[in-house]
Amino acid sequence: MSIKTDLAKEIIDKFSPSYAKKRKFFYKSTEITEVFIETEEESAFFKKPMGTYITVESDFPKGAFEKFDEEVLALSSELSKMIPEKGDILAVGIGNSFLTADSLGPLSSENLLCGDFFGRRLFSLVPGVLGRTGIEPELLIKAAAEKLSPSGIILIDSLVSEDIESICRTVQLSDCGLAPGSGFGKTKTALSEKTLGVPVIAVGTPTVASLSDCGFVSPDDIDFLIKRCAKLVSCAVSLAVFPKAGLDFIKGIIL
Repeated sequence: MSIKTDLAKEIIDKFSPSYAKKRKFFYKSTEITEVFIETEEESAFFKKPMGTYITVESDFPKGAFEKFDEEVLALSSELSKMIPEKGDILAVGIGNSFLTADSLGPLSSENLLCGDFFGRRLFSLVPGVLGRTGIEPELLIKAAAEKLSPSGIILIDSLVSEDIESICRTVQLSDCGLAPGSGFGKTKTALSEKTLGVPVIAVGTPTVASLSDCGFVSPDDIDFLIKRCAKLVSCAVSLAVFPKAGLDFIKGIIL
């Protein structure tokens, strides 16, 4: 089967809508879907690594600011279940800050609440892309992980969807890392617990859609949408790492 999306929920809905290991629930009015891929057979069929995939449907980037707090709380609540409860966290913004559709990771990572709070630290790293630095990003990530010894790593990246309506609306969390560029058909070194030595949680949202009749496309207002989505991700990651800080404090620093 042909798959041109990074979203596990989209793949499941398309190829196995009655899949038993999918659960939908709500945080207030925010829809959340949880998908478990637990066997090698399921992994091979869906062409996704084994693990847990959570999608949070976000209206804020395309709508009113009133939903911002609710969606940050929904996203941070699910993320906090995936990251280690103790120890420092390294957040990495994957992508090219000079290319709008690939800038979600750098924009999000550059606006985190970094530093030492409540007995743990949050580090931020934006390794750039090979074409601008001459260095493979995974080498910089591995070096930072070895030097800082975090208990977990959060990778923030732009994703690909087959549905243009998902752009900057579906935020996916997964506990199996990621392979940057895989949605574009590029083979990259997987960034996972196996390669980095600590739990790796991926956070991403589609910024382009793969449409059969016109290739990869983004809406005209993608610059606006990504900036809004980056605020959502920055606040959610910061709150998941520092829940005692409270959302109002984090918003006052980030927004």
